[in-house]
Amino acid sequence: MTGPVVARLWRPVLLVALVGVAVVVAVAVGVPSVEQLRDGLAGTGWAGPLLWAALYAGLSLTPVPVSLLAVLGGVLFGFGEGLPATLAGKFVGAAVGFALARRLGRDTVLRLVDRSGRGAERMAVVDDVVRRRGLLAVVGVRLAPVLPYSVLNLLWGLTAVRFRHYLLGTVLGVTPGTTALVAVGAFGTDPGSLPFLVSVAGLAVVVLTGVVLARRRPVRSRADPPADG
Repeated sequence: MTGPVVARLWRPVLLVALVGVAVVVAVAVGVPSVEQLRDGLAGTGWAGPLLWAALYAGLSLTPVPVSLLAVLGGVLFGFGEGLPATLAGKFVGAAVGFALARRLGRDTVLRLVDRSGRGAERMAVVDDVVRRRGLLAVVGVRLAPVLPYSVLNLLWGLTAVRFRHYLLGTVLGVTPGTTALVAVGAFGTDPGSLPFLVSVAGLAVVVLTGVVLARRRPVRSRADPPADG
């Protein structure tokens, strides 16, 4: 019996341990200051944006607020280099968080909800929705995030959404807001400039869109007739 039990438990235990480490890192490190980042990236030359992307990806696996990191990317590298580096880090972090949850946690969640009729029914509804409308669901949640970025990445991995829909939905959902945040950091030294004002306006549009989506009626369950297409 010990062997099968260990085989069932090592994945969720490892996932919980990784989440715990991420929380500790977030509390201990927090969001690095501009001075710390500049000192750390000084002299890296062309490799600086690549290092920033790697650092961003790593920190996006923790509860550190990625919005502040996006602004820092603009401050450090400007808009032209800061945006692709920040987006690359964000997408890599999203993919890694999803893969960890899918590989280490989904089977355990399915076994747990099987023991509860109500829990199994709700999980089945969620899985059905994300199988049929996964791309739109991911875009909507990314535009109207109600949880930290790292938590959402893990939660999506626990669902049945297809990875390609998840990744494409993440790209479509986070790019507008991230672009505006990087631009705010890049042009923040001149708050009266047109690029800065456009950035703030774009960020306001993204936030308003997210609020509207968040206030919409929840998605229908499996009992409802499917939408065309």
